[in-house]
Amino acid sequence: MMIRTKYSVFKYLTIAESDNLWGLYVTGSGSADLPPNTSYPPTKHPDAYMFDSHHGRILHEFQIIYITRGKGSFESKATGKKQIEEGTLMILFPGIWHRYMPDQRTGWREHWISFNGIQPQKFSQYNILSPEKAVIKIGLDETLIQLYQKVLELIESENVGFRETITALTYQIIAQIITKEKLKKFGSKEIEIIVQNAKTIMMDRIDRQIQIEALAEELGVGYSWFRRMFRHYTGLPPIQYFLQLKLNKAKNLLLSTTLSVKEIAMITGFESQYYFSKFFKKRMGVSPIQLRTYSRGEKTRREDNNRKTMNRRFLHEEIHQIGL
Repeated sequence: MMIRTKYSVFKYLTIAESDNLWGLYVTGSGSADLPPNTSYPPTKHPDAYMFDSHHGRILHEFQIIYITRGKGSFESKATGKKQIEEGTLMILFPGIWHRYMPDQRTGWREHWISFNGIQPQKFSQYNILSPEKAVIKIGLDETLIQLYQKVLELIESENVGFRETITALTYQIIAQIITKEKLKKFGSKEIEIIVQNAKTIMMDRIDRQIQIEALAEELGVGYSWFRRMFRHYTGLPPIQYFLQLKLNKAKNLLLSTTLSVKEIAMITGFESQYYFSKFFKKRMGVSPIQLRTYSRGEKTRREDNNRKTMNRRFLHEEIHQIGL
């Protein structure tokens, strides 16, 4: 049942074993609009979630709290004390001591969601979400606010499939935060243009080899900086991105043309058919010839099945017409 108090609304969920299948499950969500000089945290939360400003608490799950009005403070074992302003996120991690509260002079408005699972634990393990970076200033984001509101609406409705939907929305909240953080690193439009120019050059020169050092020099930037920024922006180092372009081009040519493997190797800029085939099999698990043969074999089988289906329908219609 949704809990409503004078200044807050929230609900915690009972978790079933099947909720683990998505790698993330939501344990609760809520919001509060606290005026100045209001006691904190709001009442009626389960004991495991309550705390006071002196002792703090340790949770066994994740929470992401978004402050959209007012200011306050946050402190954790990993971050030390931080000032919280409008447009700031606080991310709480399992097993990490923390405490936070609004400034009594301003109060604050908060949106929060609690969740756990294998996937958020992996996010933490690989520093995609980090206890040392538990406070993130992203400003006021309409999309993020709408996601929090939608989660709370679905939790209250408990319509069929709401658990799967709020899990997907939680992934979207995390993705929105990660994207905002990435954009900070590319704060200058100039950086975005440089990375985009590099991608364009790679696509244009897919039929040859590229030296990344030379590409960085052509773009007028340092090699180390370019590699770092390109990876942050695309998720791949420049050379891996370029090889992936070649692989995608090769797959398309194998499946949509009758060009020989040797010709495709030349078009995609590999030194030889042997090197191309070796690279292709390592990445795809099958050789170029096997991919083409398998694809065309599947297509032939589908066409045969379609013809058989049409023949059966025709036969049934003929039998029906002659009255058998």
